[in-house]
Amino acid sequence: MNKKGAIQIVALVLALIILAYLLITFAQRECNSNRDCPGNAYCGTDYECHEFPDQIIVKQTNYISSAAILGIFLVMAAYIFKTGKVPFYKEIKNKIKKLKED
Repeated sequence: MNKKGAIQIVALVLALIILAYLLITFAQRECNSNRDCPGNAYCGTDYECHEFPDQIIVKQTNYISSAAILGIFLVMAAYIFKTGKVPFYKEIKNKIKKLKED
């Protein structure tokens, strides 16, 4: 048997295994859309029907501190790109030298 024939047989077997796997996963699904579930349930990403929760909890989020930090870093990055100097670098460097001397 030549190598070309063996590759074709392997490819065919592999394609049949993949096709069988896809068919089995489609067959095991409980639902594909919300229409497949009862009126008090929805179709989840795991393709199973889940009941709607009794109480919907909405958590309030505050992004002001995150936005302030991001804004400060953007301004610092723009300053470094424009001038080529890192602010407060000399002062920090001098403090480190003083600490090493002591």
